Amino acid sequence: MILTLWMVTVLSLIAYSLAYEMRLEVRLTKLKKENFIAFQLARAGISKAICDLKNDMVIDRSEDAQVFDAEGDVWVFPEDKINIEMGDGTYTVKIIDEESYLNLNTMNVSVLRELIKYFIGEDEDEEAEKIAFAILDWKDPGDIPASGEAPTETEAYQKLIEEDFGLDYDSDEEILYRLKNDFFTSVEELLDVYGMTPELFYGFDPEERKAELFKERAEREEDNIHVMDITKDDLESWYNREPEGLRDCLTINSSGALNVNTAGEAVLTALIAASGVAGNDPGDLAQAIIDYRRGGSDYDIDNDNAFRNIGELSQVDGLSGPVISRIRSLQRLTTNSTNFRIISVGKYKSARRTIEVVVSRTWESFNVDTTDDDYNPDVRRRIRRKDEDDDDERITVDCPTVRILQWRER
Repeated sequence: MILTLWMVTVLSLIAYSLAYEMRLEVRLTKLKKENFIAFQLARAGISKAICDLKNDMVIDRSEDAQVFDAEGDVWVFPEDKINIEMGDGTYTVKIIDEESYLNLNTMNVSVLRELIKYFIGEDEDEEAEKIAFAILDWKDPGDIPASGEAPTETEAYQKLIEEDFGLDYDSDEEILYRLKNDFFTSVEELLDVYGMTPELFYGFDPEERKAELFKERAEREEDNIHVMDITKDDLESWYNREPEGLRDCLTINSSGALNVNTAGEAVLTALIAASGVAGNDPGDLAQAIIDYRRGGSDYDIDNDNAFRNIGELSQVDGLSGPVISRIRSLQRLTTNSTNFRIISVGKYKSARRTIEVVVSRTWESFNVDTTDDDYNPDVRRRIRRKDEDDDDERITVDCPTVRILQWRER
């Protein structure tokens, strides 16, 4: 009897263990399925964004059309990019013009200083200059500090560390801080530079923000809140998202030129302040540029007032020819964009996947063999030619091309 009871107990434990493992496997399989579907939804958003970028270039190059990129282009429109339903899930995708940001590797140090002051305060000129010089020393190949306060960059950095942390530095001791002396390979690399705090880089404390987001998500799920319709606030925030930190104004993926049709208020303010052409009100002139190109609208923007070329900037009050020349001496300006960043978020039930890619968009010509089975006769033709000694007919076609430069998943 005792042996039988023990056998029943052991078999019961085994059965319970198997049942628990089966339930766990079912849950894991369900989670993997949801994550897979969310990932495919995010990929659908990427495809949608690439299609819009190509269509915009085709529209720009249509007959009698001028080539420029602005906030009224099809790749900007939020109506077909926010919470788009596909099956039982949704995707949201946003395209960011990399030419609307300042290139961290090529920007003028004076503009960088003014951009830092924009976030830490206009009265912090000395601190902003110290951080700007530290960034410049980090990426330049030489060993002479930009501040000129020490014979070498290493000694200048050690002096800063000594001032900030009360450390006594001996030149014979181990170096406490080593500089890269090369270009930035990511904007996040700024966090390795002296003086760069998370608050300045992100605009907030990441740990505190994470806790707030978890709390907000829990409250929304508890109240069963699912926002599917696009509201007026969604549209305004889509166009008027305020930069929280330096990462929202800098890039390493642009051509180095700044698109005046898409640049934000913080970037334009820093550029105008560095040029010294607006006196004490660089922010007012920056806002005047934005208001002009948008035709005074905060959302539902068209391109009627967008700048077709840099010379049209003179139509903004306060921007004369000499003023524009002064600004262009500090930063190359353009009205066209080549590089874009696409952020796509796929959501399915409890799963959420994000894909972030950087793409380059160009207009290219290709030779097409019309005898090929894959030949598409609907492709736009520019030049037709035929070799007299060959029965194969070839044509040259023009079309937009989007190449992916970076791909990140999370």
